[in-house]
Amino acid sequence: MKYNYKNLFASQHEKFTAILGQDYFSSLLVDDDLSDSAIIISDKRIYQVGRLYESRSRIYGGGLRASRGKKIVSLHDVTGTACKEITKPVPGSALVMFGVLAATLGLLSDVRQSTYIMLGIAAVSIAAGIWLIIKLRKRYLIIEYAGGSMAHPVKFITDTELNLFQGIISDEKEKLMSGIGELKECHNCGEKIQLTAKICRYCGEAQLEPATE
Repeated sequence: MKYNYKNLFASQHEKFTAILGQDYFSSLLVDDDLSDSAIIISDKRIYQVGRLYESRSRIYGGGLRASRGKKIVSLHDVTGTACKEITKPVPGSALVMFGVLAATLGLLSDVRQSTYIMLGIAAVSIAAGIWLIIKLRKRYLIIEYAGGSMAHPVKFITDTELNLFQGIISDEKEKLMSGIGELKECHNCGEKIQLTAKICRYCGEAQLEPATE
């Protein structure tokens, strides 16, 4: 399977490292088909493409809201990863509360038939509410970084894949951070090159000599 990275990576010199859920999500990178969500790691950055998941206010039911786009985060800025279950409790809770109210009204009724009807409605509402709370609970991989986080649903991802993917993020960051003291940034293209380099190996630009007193 050939992946198309030309419109994905911020730099043409980046190297692909991993994609979350190789068997399921790798097809998203063929022919630029990014209609779903995917998280890709290069040797410099983490990319989330397709559906982006962001935290919602509790006023709007909590959970996550999805929008389409592209998010790029430098591995330098990643502060940690975790796997969490996030739910949208408001719809299910509303049904449960309605069921409790219906049961209360039924028990207060003097008409036996009305009592049975209201208790039946209450039972259905409470059961539906509990089912909805469970149904809307999803597991996400959370990647924390300075200034925000990435969230990605992992319904079809095994624990082994998740642990491996989180380990790759940690390893790639360590590799990048370990070379910071020996590298400098090219003033022309912004790529990292050897501290002693006089010419950038990426763009060929001559490097400025450090000022001496």
